[in-house]
Amino acid sequence: MMIQTTVPSDPQSPAAAAAVVVAESTAARDIRETSEADALRDAHALLGQNRNYLEQVIDGMPAGLLVIDAERRVRSMNRMMADLIGAPEESASAGHPLEHWLPDAGLVARVTEALATGTPQDHVLVSLEGRPDGVRHLEFNIRRTGQADDCTLLLIGQDITFRRKARLRLQESEEFFRLTFSQAAVGIVLLGPDGRLLRVNSKMAQILGYSEIELLQRFFQQLTHVDDLPDELTLVKRLRDGEISDYQRERRLLRRDGTPIWVNVSVSTMRDAYGNQRFISVIEDISRRKSAEEALLRMINHDALTGLPNRVLLQDRLERAIAHAHRAGTQVAVMFIDLDRFKHVNDTLGHDAGDQLIVEIARRLASTLRETDTVARQGGDEFVVVLPELGGENDASLVARKLLDNLFQPLLLCGQEVFPTGSIGIAMYPRDGTDSATLLKCADSAMYGSKGGGGNGFSFYMTDMGEQTALHLRMEGELQRALQRQEFVLHYQPVVDIASGHLGGVEALLRWQPLGKPMVPPSDFIPLAEETGLIVPIGEWVLETAMAQQVAWQRDGLAPVRVSVNLSARQFLGQDVAQRVAALLEKTGCDPRALTLEITESVLMQNPTAATETMARLAAMGVQLAIDDFGTGYSSLASLKRFPIHSLKIDRSFVSDLTEDVDDAAIVDAVIGLAHSMKLNVIAEGVETADQLAFLLAHGCDQMQGFCYSRPVEPEAIETMLRSHKNAHCQPSKC
Repeated sequence: MMIQTTVPSDPQSPAAAAAVVVAESTAARDIRETSEADALRDAHALLGQNRNYLEQVIDGMPAGLLVIDAERRVRSMNRMMADLIGAPEESASAGHPLEHWLPDAGLVARVTEALATGTPQDHVLVSLEGRPDGVRHLEFNIRRTGQADDCTLLLIGQDITFRRKARLRLQESEEFFRLTFSQAAVGIVLLGPDGRLLRVNSKMAQILGYSEIELLQRFFQQLTHVDDLPDELTLVKRLRDGEISDYQRERRLLRRDGTPIWVNVSVSTMRDAYGNQRFISVIEDISRRKSAEEALLRMINHDALTGLPNRVLLQDRLERAIAHAHRAGTQVAVMFIDLDRFKHVNDTLGHDAGDQLIVEIARRLASTLRETDTVARQGGDEFVVVLPELGGENDASLVARKLLDNLFQPLLLCGQEVFPTGSIGIAMYPRDGTDSATLLKCADSAMYGSKGGGGNGFSFYMTDMGEQTALHLRMEGELQRALQRQEFVLHYQPVVDIASGHLGGVEALLRWQPLGKPMVPPSDFIPLAEETGLIVPIGEWVLETAMAQQVAWQRDGLAPVRVSVNLSARQFLGQDVAQRVAALLEKTGCDPRALTLEITESVLMQNPTAATETMARLAAMGVQLAIDDFGTGYSSLASLKRFPIHSLKIDRSFVSDLTEDVDDAAIVDAVIGLAHSMKLNVIAEGVETADQLAFLLAHGCDQMQGFCYSRPVEPEAIETMLRSHKNAHCQPSKC
């Protein structure tokens, strides 16, 4: 816009002055109008820029923004809010009521309160269902602007769907942990780095027998078995130092009453919310499993009857002893122990009594030895003792004597007192062998040497014993075939009436004549036959053969003669001997009055009740009964009153020295006198000299047998004696 002004010619005149003022005022107004327009234009431009910026900021907010008026009608919303509530972007100015987009009664109530009171509303939760992506959870904070009559509300919303789910999962996890911790079937413990128990569950308290409060006053060191504590402390230190992050061990804890309990412990390290080191420990009670394992190991390694180590554990113990002796330069003794006459106990008193005897023997052996020694049951009535760290044979001899003394103590079985004895064979490491198999074999061989000496003793292994053992096994096989090959024969030793000299009977004695070989002494094969059980069929053959021979002599018209036959323990009590004798009497036609059965004193006393019954049945048949080897057992004449016997045979051990030993003489005299008072016939065995014969005659002994009259001879020689009616009085020159 152009402004024109006329100025008077006289610049000093008032008119000129006024014209100047008007001109200046008009120019100033024009300038001012021009500046205001520019400023307004600039302000509008700036406002537009700010509005655009603000809209960008609002649309870019990480939270949703919804503006409503006092009528709860939507005036605007940002993109985030439109996305949160599922509204199209163009609807921001559509003027829909709030309920159209957010139909939540709780939110509407809180909005109404904010409009009325102006009170901010925080953490208003809204759940929107029916959305394609599932339920969406929103949280709003509500603020009022302006006065009550002209106000707007700002709803600032956030999507808390994932946070809510995370919180729910956390709550579920915490609840799961709480339930797991409190109801777990294992003990759970939270420990501090010093070992103090910070938290325990009820199962842990139950396992150890404490209350939970009592456990929280203790350290794990107080609950750990003293033998397991050093290892446990080492592992905990490695955890603290970060060398390991966890470990698992089986160890023993101590219950409240002090008894140990086996547990499986798993320990892991962790940090609490403040970064402090903690240990979480899971404790599983494995006492039952351990008991089962121990029972299984005991079953595998121990004898079921005695509880002693069996062959498996013996092998391990012996090998350990050998290894230690090799390092230390010491010796080891291996003892093989076999009970004497054990089969007699089984046969006469029964297997229960035999088991009772085995258990007692095991106890006696174990009580005699050191804790470092081992006694094992090899099987049957055989035991093995391992003595480590010995100085030599003298130490082994002392132990062997103690064992034998302890075994020989009386024992009551089925009401019968017995005195157990054993035969011990000893092998020494390293002299006799350097491995377990060799030492056991040598000790076994030495045991047979001891048994061959009569038992109730011990023998050390000698180099030729291996050959003797091999011979023993070979003889056992040959003995089994001897009956089939008919290699057995009977010899007969006369039984002579001392006063009249009449040959009143003979004793049948077994002999073994292998084909093409020298005759085997009875002492070499009869114990073996007893041990293997072959004595039963052999004994029956002896009975039948002796009866048939007696019938043959009678059939040949010879003078009547009584035949005596020894019965073994197995024959007498291991089978129905009365029935077998009756059958053989019928088979051979032998007169029972011409048969005498001899039973050893020790066999009778093993089971007196059964013995009395069997003997009564035999006596009822007419068979005569004699007690053989009287004086070597444990009975007395008074105890023999119950038996239906006819004769006593004084053992040769008393007869051999009766003219030189006053005690033997007194014993023989007493036996003769007391036997006669019981109306028993007395027979002396092993009479070899005229002086012995004279003593027996003077003291009224009824009969004798021995070398003084005749050795055992073949049947033909007895036949000759019977035909000649040979006088039995022994001339001094022939004794």
